[in-house]
Amino acid sequence: MATNDDPASRPAVTRTEKHEDELKKLGRSWFDQAREQSEREQTEVETWRREHNKWTAFNRHFAGIEPDFD
Repeated sequence: MATNDDPASRPAVTRTEKHEDELKKLGRSWFDQAREQSEREQTEVETWRREHNKWTAFNRHFAGIEPDFD
């Protein structure tokens, strides 16, 4: 089935003030969710770094010790 991509063949859609308000609300909510997710991910990364640095320092202390087994 072929579709016609000619914009003139599509019905015209008029945006009302209600549509504009809904679009603005949707945009705000999307950006709020994206900001929250970004903050959550940033917190996770910082926590991982702290833990990683803690264990790296701990392992560095034992880096020169050879194990007793073969």
